[in-house]
Amino acid sequence: MADAPVVLRSRISKSCDECKARKVRCIRARPDSLQCNNCLRRDQTCHFSHTKRKLKVKDTEEPSSISTPHSPIEADQHDTPPKSKPHPPKLYVDQLLENRDTHGIGELRFESCVIKAGESFATSSSLAFFSESRIRSLTSRIGHDRLRELIEAISSLINARMNRKDEDTKPVFRFSPITFRGPSTPVEVAPEAARTYIEAYFKHVHPIYPFLDRAEFEQKALSYDMLHHLSSNAAFSALYHTVLAMGAQYTEGGSFEAGQGKPWKLYQVALGLFSDILLPRESLVNLQALTAMCIFAQNLSCIQIEQTLISEAARMAGALGFNRATMNDSAHRNFWVVYILEKTFSFFGSCSSIISDRDIGCPIPEIPEAVHGGVDWFYLFARFARLVSRAYEMLYTVSATTKTPEEFYETIDMVYQDLEKWRLSVPKDLRPGDPFRPENCKSPWAITVSLRAHFFYSSLVMSLCRLTLHLGAGTESSRNEEAKKRLMYTARHIIGLTHYIDMQPHTSIWILGVMPLSALFVLFDFVVHNPYHPESSTNLTFLDVVGAYFTRLEYSTGGSLPSSLVAEFALIARQFIRDIQLRNSNRIGGVIGNNPYQPPAREKQYDESIKPYDQAREVDEVLIYQQSQMPQIEQIPVTANEVMTADSMGYVGQLFYPTDDLQPFMTGDLGSGFDITGLFDTMLPNFQF
Repeated sequence: MADAPVVLRSRISKSCDECKARKVRCIRARPDSLQCNNCLRRDQTCHFSHTKRKLKVKDTEEPSSISTPHSPIEADQHDTPPKSKPHPPKLYVDQLLENRDTHGIGELRFESCVIKAGESFATSSSLAFFSESRIRSLTSRIGHDRLRELIEAISSLINARMNRKDEDTKPVFRFSPITFRGPSTPVEVAPEAARTYIEAYFKHVHPIYPFLDRAEFEQKALSYDMLHHLSSNAAFSALYHTVLAMGAQYTEGGSFEAGQGKPWKLYQVALGLFSDILLPRESLVNLQALTAMCIFAQNLSCIQIEQTLISEAARMAGALGFNRATMNDSAHRNFWVVYILEKTFSFFGSCSSIISDRDIGCPIPEIPEAVHGGVDWFYLFARFARLVSRAYEMLYTVSATTKTPEEFYETIDMVYQDLEKWRLSVPKDLRPGDPFRPENCKSPWAITVSLRAHFFYSSLVMSLCRLTLHLGAGTESSRNEEAKKRLMYTARHIIGLTHYIDMQPHTSIWILGVMPLSALFVLFDFVVHNPYHPESSTNLTFLDVVGAYFTRLEYSTGGSLPSSLVAEFALIARQFIRDIQLRNSNRIGGVIGNNPYQPPAREKQYDESIKPYDQAREVDEVLIYQQSQMPQIEQIPVTANEVMTADSMGYVGQLFYPTDDLQPFMTGDLGSGFDITGLFDTMLPNFQF
């Protein structure tokens, strides 16, 4: 029998496209595996293309009769590329279920320690907390133990505020616990006082959280048979008393301490009805009561219960089906207020959201009361809530840790683009990241929402910067340098905003304390690790400003929040710089000690005047800083190129930011922000590269 004719045909490559692109060996666990080990680990489609070079094969069959290969091993025997079916990407839980030997990701966080982190954890985003090795390193660098004592004191303060008990430590601070029991004596409110409280609520709170229909609520709350409504409907009673409590905070003032003052007595009535709200069959008024209680609980006195209330509100909204379109406009209002509260709290608290974005069909209602300065603030914050929800899913979930650094950087850039699009949707005179101009806000609530937008934007920028530094720990790149600069500018911007924070009991603790504290920690690190850098004098000035802010905050709270402790970080940093200057006062030129963070030896003059960030710069203009008595609020640069030139990058770019706790081998939870109930509990994990 004659041999079959020999023809030239291309074959299927033995290496998949992904492995060839990465220039790594393409290895399959078994000959019949549909995916190579690399693609399986990265959860990518494994595709084998034709070779460019044609090889000799026996023409035993017609091309049309050759079957399609079903596995990589068949691909070596056929000339038709494998047809891979599209499938959704696998999550890390799928790997756990497919292979019981797969190691888990994440460790438990110990609630008793909110500032000091375990050695296997690293911080994310806004707040830097300190591991034991980090404390030792800083203590050795500073030259005394005051930093350790300060961290211990702040840790005790926050644990006491959270009513956490440590059997081995004698409590230094004591705060009243919150109970879900009604007041021991009935709380009576005169009709005229109730009307005043309700009016104040709809003036100051409702435009920010417009979940109530005012006419419908006042029809019951101000009716002659109001007492009947309160006695027969526990949910409405809780809603009514919480609305009065929030209104009373604006008319009579409140208290930073739980259980004290008229607003808290009214709120305690609602807390006593909490179980009655949850146990019966859910209804709109039950969700309205929970939502009102969530809004009140954002202040300092309620940080122990805020997460519980928000979680229950999100659960109930889903149980009622308000995530779908209904014929009830009030249901739509309530759902989106809960959505904003829950999504932002989850992101900044580094925890998974309860609400599934894939299952939302509820339209966003138009609410005229929420519009100011050409901005629909309710709609704007709903968009931001969705933005951080996507960011958390793509960057901070357990499954996200299996991404490669390149994939992480691509995703970070995508989030930056979405964030910038969100920012630019706001008119320039109110735009987050630009200098804050309160004169453009015509009402107190407008100042509140505008300030909140600035803090929202700044917090996400800090989160992305710290994640970038975590990914690039131990390496030098323009991306890392830009992240350091943006982190520093953002911290300064936040400190500048503290001048406009209303130090009142109704102000969110996230704005009142957490964001300024995060900015202080960031600049403290920059100063201590860059003592010879020209930016350090400006950073010291900002530290003095935020230190003065926390001292004023302690005075405003009547000692309920001993925040003057935090101001000592600024004193430690300034004394550290002064000691270094004293030690080196007799040294002339040359290398100063063994400090790795000193600037280059080249001569450079820094005597130009400061210009606002919102003014245009010439291409060859260098960004200069000088020490001032009161720093101006700085515009956060969108990219380093907007404020840096090629000439200045080499010098100003020599900033060091500590990555002792940001090493790739670390394990733990990938924190998108910080746990507001602990203020410092955020971690970055081991990436599964």
